[in-house]
Amino acid sequence: MKVLLEVAILISLNLFLFGYVQRKMAILIIAQRNQLIVLQRSVKKPKLKEQDRLLWMFLARIWADWKEHLIIVKPETVIRWHRRTFKDYWRKLSKPKNKVGRPRIIKEHIEFIRRISTDHPNYSGRHIAGMLKELFGVEHAPSTVDRYRTKLPRPPLGNQQWSTFLKNHASVIWSFDFCVQPTLFFSQFYILIIMELESRRIVYLAVTMHPTLEWLKQQIRNATWDGQPRFLIHDNDAKFGQLGKPIAAKLKGKSVSCRSSLDVWLVKTMQIQGLSTPYHAPNANAFCERLIGTLRRECLDHMLFLNERHLTRVLREYQVFYNHERYHQGIKRIPVPAKDIEKSRNLAGRGKLVSKPVLNGLHHSYRLAA
Repeated sequence: MKVLLEVAILISLNLFLFGYVQRKMAILIIAQRNQLIVLQRSVKKPKLKEQDRLLWMFLARIWADWKEHLIIVKPETVIRWHRRTFKDYWRKLSKPKNKVGRPRIIKEHIEFIRRISTDHPNYSGRHIAGMLKELFGVEHAPSTVDRYRTKLPRPPLGNQQWSTFLKNHASVIWSFDFCVQPTLFFSQFYILIIMELESRRIVYLAVTMHPTLEWLKQQIRNATWDGQPRFLIHDNDAKFGQLGKPIAAKLKGKSVSCRSSLDVWLVKTMQIQGLSTPYHAPNANAFCERLIGTLRRECLDHMLFLNERHLTRVLREYQVFYNHERYHQGIKRIPVPAKDIEKSRNLAGRGKLVSKPVLNGLHHSYRLAA
């Protein structure tokens, strides 16, 4: 009886310990699965190494329930790994030991071909191949000679490129564009910026809440009071009166294409040819776009404006600083240097550096004083 009691106690203890261990393992599995799920939510695509792929391909062969415990990738992915490895293995076995394709000719012949083609770039591969055969007894296919001969330089385009046009006519080209600036009281103002391409100077600035075509025409009249360009670059904004289909207009006896009502007015009234940039091509007016970005970074983004008068006053002050004080990397100089800069240069090495705040210290104007 005592022995049976001891056996019963031992069996009960073993069952208790087995249940405790099983419960502990179940809790551990739940905790690990939760962590894997959280990791899967935060990492869209886990980074697996080749040994990780090989491990799961091996488990898929020997473990029947591997799909139920796979979390980091889908089971179809493991099957795809296996098929790809199988395909790579047999491709490697069937790969020829010797190199395929046309063998490389000797270095001396390559030098002959390059020397002749450099001296005579207009000679074709067939022509050089015939020369080699007749003069040196070396026979190569024309296609082989084409591989090694010096290639002809790319021929120039038949028409002038846009960048070349801008470079050649920069002194007679102006460009303009609009940018939007909100105020402290949520009013929205449009800033018109007109610049000269050669000097990069700001020719004219104007602010309005309603940028109509008539208002723009008046601002162009104001900007061209002292002088006017030959070309005026702008985008295809709807407020310019898009015509849909270009029409021809006469400018100094020459027919020019006009794509908007603004272009027609520029030709007939101001004797200026308007150049509309292509659609979705801001790089065609890159200089003005760059100027607007500079204006925002160096001025507009640092201030809160109360009204139109406040915005105009700040823009006028920045225009003077930009034209006469600010160094421009594109042209490696100041657009229109101030008159006293030459005097400051003469004091180099013996003058005292002084500064004058611009826009309440947002920028500074530096000089050398005696």
